[in-house]
Amino acid sequence: MNENGTLKWRFDVSAFRLIGRDLITDRITALFELVKNCYDANATEVTIRFNHAGETSADNGIIIEDNGFGMSFEDVRDKWMVIGTSSKRRNPVSAPPFSRRCVGEKGIGRFAVDKLGEYLEISTKQVKSPNWLSVNINWNQYQKRSEEEQDIQLFTEIENSYSQIPTPNIDDHGTVLSIKGLHDIWEKKDIIRLLRESSRIVSPYIQLRYPFRVHVIAEEFGLDAWADEFKVEASDMATISGEIHYDTQNNTQETLLFNSETGRMEVQKTPIKSFGGVSMQLYFFDKNARAAFRKKFPSEEIDGIKIYRDGIITTPFAEREEESDKKRDILGIDKRLWQDLFNKVGTREIIGIVNITKDGNPKIIDATNRQDFTDTPEYRELKEFILLQVSAFDDYKVYQRNKKQSPVAEKMDDAGKALSDLSKALENTIQQSTPQVAAQLTPLRESVSQVAKNIEKAIKVQSEEDSERERHESMYLRIMSRQEDAINITHAVKTSMGKIHRQAGFFKDRFPNKELDDYFELYAKQIFYEMTQLDRATDELFDYSKTNLPFTDVNMKQLIEYLLNSYLERFTEEGITLEMRIEDNLILNCNEMFFYDIVQNITDNAIKAMKGSDTKIYRCTMKALSDKLVIDFSDSGCGIPVEKREWVFGIYNTTTADQGGGGIGLYAVRLRVNALRGSVRVIDSEFAPLGTTIHIELPFKR
Repeated sequence: MNENGTLKWRFDVSAFRLIGRDLITDRITALFELVKNCYDANATEVTIRFNHAGETSADNGIIIEDNGFGMSFEDVRDKWMVIGTSSKRRNPVSAPPFSRRCVGEKGIGRFAVDKLGEYLEISTKQVKSPNWLSVNINWNQYQKRSEEEQDIQLFTEIENSYSQIPTPNIDDHGTVLSIKGLHDIWEKKDIIRLLRESSRIVSPYIQLRYPFRVHVIAEEFGLDAWADEFKVEASDMATISGEIHYDTQNNTQETLLFNSETGRMEVQKTPIKSFGGVSMQLYFFDKNARAAFRKKFPSEEIDGIKIYRDGIITTPFAEREEESDKKRDILGIDKRLWQDLFNKVGTREIIGIVNITKDGNPKIIDATNRQDFTDTPEYRELKEFILLQVSAFDDYKVYQRNKKQSPVAEKMDDAGKALSDLSKALENTIQQSTPQVAAQLTPLRESVSQVAKNIEKAIKVQSEEDSERERHESMYLRIMSRQEDAINITHAVKTSMGKIHRQAGFFKDRFPNKELDDYFELYAKQIFYEMTQLDRATDELFDYSKTNLPFTDVNMKQLIEYLLNSYLERFTEEGITLEMRIEDNLILNCNEMFFYDIVQNITDNAIKAMKGSDTKIYRCTMKALSDKLVIDFSDSGCGIPVEKREWVFGIYNTTTADQGGGGIGLYAVRLRVNALRGSVRVIDSEFAPLGTTIHIELPFKR
């Protein structure tokens, strides 16, 4: 036996399953892969014909036929039948004049046929070729060989027959895949789903130079339709929409922000991210818009966001599965709902298109099973960016719910005032009229007066109901925030205990040691500070354990100064200058404990943000504006990117993870401010271009 030599990789015959039916888990995805190959072959039309697919029979099958440029014998031998062939990677653009950006490049999508059936016949022909090339593949033969108990059976050793069939029409061209021995029964609803998904294969916002259409025929179900017929155009029905683009020359990426003051969706610019530039169109449907959508498209659904590469859908994601456990929420849009069911937007409320390109977004790579993308840092950042855009619609949803007065209430109020004015005018006219005219007008005045009183009574009842609803909603917010209180306090206790454990361990292992006295003194102070935090957290937990959460009149200057002064020792250690610009005599009816949360979380975040700053200033400004109290907390730290100004208020969203930030703080702040009927947001920093300013507005009158 030779001691030196070389070895080559070989493939067992069972490999066909690993890259076929075991890899591609969804039938629609399998068909999509084959249809995409037709697109790459410059086809303008693809016909998918189901023959007796709804029954188990010897002649059931699926035929996929395109009018593309077809394949030569060499193409079949050296490309189609070579696993992982790199032909599309070497030539990523199809032949002119189509010059399409090829969407397939892994060289295994053709094995999707094994997901569908046992037997495959490939018939293909190029223009001017005198013959059709026919290749027969029996997957069942591969399966039997893999089960035989004998010497190793190699995938590449099994032979597949082919033949050349003369053609009567030399100008014919294209490829036909005939799949027989179907693995699964197809129902009418499955084929309807295929039509609906196929209608989305080309982005609605991309105009192809040459068309690409999918035709589906299933005679046993009475179906003969083009996928175009199932297209849904509902953008004009949306309640509010947003659109963003990018500029590679100026290295700018647009991002959406909802302005709660103007009630408009706005666009701001940020640097292009690691994943490259993307464009997006997003459409949000409120309750009324969804009802209108269902009325117009009774068999369709609003189904979230799709990602397109160079105008062609990347993966179908099987999002239209009827069974919820089969639905894939790869972007995590619906996963957010558990955080805040009433304030988050779900996939059934939004339609979106994300447009990427192969050249501009090279690190966004289709997963081999076509049900997701490869988990790269760039893909994770892209998902985060998409969710940031969705969060702008979260803010709109909250804005709509928090409107002070409904249009109906406003109209009732206007009608009541108009009737009151009319009653007064009639009274003046009666006093100045003759007895006969007065006698005629008096019943009218009394009727108008009575209607005005009824409207006034209705407005009063409505006002009382609104007050009661607000009281219940306030109680609900407090009750629902208990879980978040527990999360917040658990986070605070766990963080403090971790620090204390490490520092106490330092004492245990090294004390006494005069050379380390400076460290002992520092750690003793830090342990004291952390114990103070724990004491505050347990006091807070004790207060929240009470059934009644009282709202009292609070002197805000005294409260805020007390809370900030409790940080003085830590500010000194960190080299932070504290500035307080607080007006006197500001009284707010509130729950005092809410402000322990608000100030503590904002201040802790500010201290983390200023860790690496040369200038460290923390400023609190508080003043009264008409009927509201305005508080600004500003720091000269690292700042928050403009596209994350709303995102940071989401639970577990943090820009200071490397410093132990858990993403609880600002989420808790917003909960407390909402419970006080106020608003909180990140605005342009007082210390621009550095730093962050958290802007809070609270009503004096609840």
